[in-house]
Amino acid sequence: MSNHRFKAGDLPLGRYEIVKFLDSGGMQEVYVANDRTLNRKVVLKTPKSGTSDKRFARGAAMGARVNHPNVAATYDYFDDEGTTGLIEEYIVGKDLGKRLAEDYYFMDPALAAHTMHHLARAIHEAHRADICHRDLKPSNIMTSEDDALSVIKLTDFGIAKLAESQIGAEMDLFNRENSTLTSSKTLLGAVPYMAPECWKDWKSAGQPNDIWALGCIAFHLLDGNPPFGSGFTALKNLTVAERDGVKLTKPAWFGSHSSTAALENELWSLIISCIQLDPTARPTAQTVVNICDSLCYAASPRQRGTVDDFGISFVSGGRGNFGFIQDSVRGKHFFHRSDFFGAEGPKTGQPVLFSEYPGVPQPRSCPVLLLRS
Repeated sequence: MSNHRFKAGDLPLGRYEIVKFLDSGGMQEVYVANDRTLNRKVVLKTPKSGTSDKRFARGAAMGARVNHPNVAATYDYFDDEGTTGLIEEYIVGKDLGKRLAEDYYFMDPALAAHTMHHLARAIHEAHRADICHRDLKPSNIMTSEDDALSVIKLTDFGIAKLAESQIGAEMDLFNRENSTLTSSKTLLGAVPYMAPECWKDWKSAGQPNDIWALGCIAFHLLDGNPPFGSGFTALKNLTVAERDGVKLTKPAWFGSHSSTAALENELWSLIISCIQLDPTARPTAQTVVNICDSLCYAASPRQRGTVDDFGISFVSGGRGNFGFIQDSVRGKHFFHRSDFFGAEGPKTGQPVLFSEYPGVPQPRSCPVLLLRS
């Protein structure tokens, strides 16, 4: 038997027909539903207890104040016969946390810059409305199905107050008992992106906390891991950083691609500016947006293929730094080793993500990003 609050076919308010259970976070259950009134799919979120929770009402009011293409829209709120629900925009795709776990070892600079740019716009819009997300992490960022991530939307502004209350309480418990971190999915997921001032005074940690989190997410995109690790490791490393200063190491592959060297340096400078121990030393969201506006990166469509015959040579008797990518629709695409982003390879049979440009006799592929199998 399922312990979920709703099952398929349930009809809260006589309007939102439950299609399926989607996910469960630290403080909420998430469902896909059909809005019978407006004939559209929506996301329905309810507290795990399924009971009335006034923090959802406050959160809904906050979420409704943030209206931006990079923020999942808050449509409705209800408190019906003791059951609280929040209705949000339904985004076809998967969250950035799953992308990092299932698709990418890391992102190439162009895709990372594109992602960070859109996130910065979302955070800026929230901060303009005097709202701090306070639980910014990859799992709260939705991406569209296409491989170019043409749609990126920050979610859960609508439950910012709920997250604030629960995380604050769990942090207090952790500081007393040192055990909550292993039992709380909410706190465990937030720690790698949480600014150090949060542990000292969670209630007063404000918008600079979002900027720290943005820097940590950007580092994660480029390196494949959060800058301070996860769980207790992140706490330990943050403690050392507070004592000795933040000392971040560039991703191992930085500097090996001359075509993206300038963009890598700009992204790294931005990351360092966000991950500052002093909250007042971090840039504002407006400044981050301005910097991202000045970045030069390609946001062209991407497609998937497989490395085919790398190491060919146009000179008899030698091996070169060239190869092809094979896809099932358009055949072969030429690429050069200098445009390949991966911890190892290229090797025949590797799945890759690439953009295509005109070339003779085959189209040119650039960049070529190694994918998880």
